[in-house]
Amino acid sequence: MRIRLTLFAGLILFVLLSGLTFFSPDRIVLHMESRQLQGGKVATVEAHLFYEAWDGKLITKFEKPAGQVMVTNRHGELTIYDEKENSVYRTQSVEYSSENNLVYYFLSGRTQDLGLREMGFTNSRTDFENGLMITRWNPPSSLTHLFSHIELVHDDYMPVYAGYYDAGGKLVKKVYYDEYEIFSDLILPRSITEFNYLASGDSIVSRVQLSDIRINREAESSWFDFKVPDDARILE
Repeated sequence: MRIRLTLFAGLILFVLLSGLTFFSPDRIVLHMESRQLQGGKVATVEAHLFYEAWDGKLITKFEKPAGQVMVTNRHGELTIYDEKENSVYRTQSVEYSSENNLVYYFLSGRTQDLGLREMGFTNSRTDFENGLMITRWNPPSSLTHLFSHIELVHDDYMPVYAGYYDAGGKLVKKVYYDEYEIFSDLILPRSITEFNYLASGDSIVSRVQLSDIRINREAESSWFDFKVPDDARILE
């Protein structure tokens, strides 16, 4: 169960951190706090993230839930280490690749389409309204069963909103990016808020806050050298 929960939390990180807009940092360290509200209950995930551009390795040290470390890379190799149990779970899939999820496109500075073009989406319409650029993206035939289109809104070339519409044209997810901050090598929002609308009529609201952001020379940490202990028990 803990492995499943960590995988879920990791996927949340990939999706919610899609607001990161990076230009050319070699490495970055940041703290993330994610709060998810559903059915009157709040779930909180806190973690420190350590990313290196040269090999696409992303290390996530969870603080809440505590005691677990998740490592993934551009090859989709995923490792989850439980410090308390000294156990390790490994798997590999294209869905875990740091180059096949939204976070990769922002880490590489691809903010104009949020990676949609590489997924096969095509820009079918572009409008300008009150200083905002609004683009509509149609899915490839392989994804028409999931989406009718996706709408992106940019303000001063930075994404501020993404709307996802299901195959029937119903809005099922909204993501807002705000509190942008400019650093020497990157621009990113410190706050990402996501609304997911369920078929049951319920909704899930998630908000990510980023802090303690350090890049390149300031991003020093022994966690970049993290390795799973040789005596860790392997989980199947």
